[in-house]
Amino acid sequence: MAFSLFMIMGMVALIPSIHSTTALAIAMAVWGITQAALFLVSHVRLMKTAPETPAFGASLNISGANLGIGLGAIVGGHVIDNFGLGSLGYAASGFIGLSILLALVLMRGPLSEATQV
Repeated sequence: MAFSLFMIMGMVALIPSIHSTTALAIAMAVWGITQAALFLVSHVRLMKTAPETPAFGASLNISGANLGIGLGAIVGGHVIDNFGLGSLGYAASGFIGLSILLALVLMRGPLSEATQV
């Protein structure tokens, strides 16, 4: 959850800091570091959930990442066309907010109890 919140901060700070090289570098660094960390965290969690099929789990993780890239490009293009470039960070942050809600729901559901064993 912490990495997700840092990623939201980086995305929201990106556009307002575009005129300052230092602020832009900091926002990009926060975004990039948290993106890499989130991918690794999801990969480790997936490997722990299905240790008997690591190759299949890894392929699912990569497929999910590629799906996210594709959907992000589609939605991002729509946001830029309709609301302007300045809204892109807020739209991306909305997706992360939805993913946080989904994670909270899944952690409370019956599947979470099965993976805790």
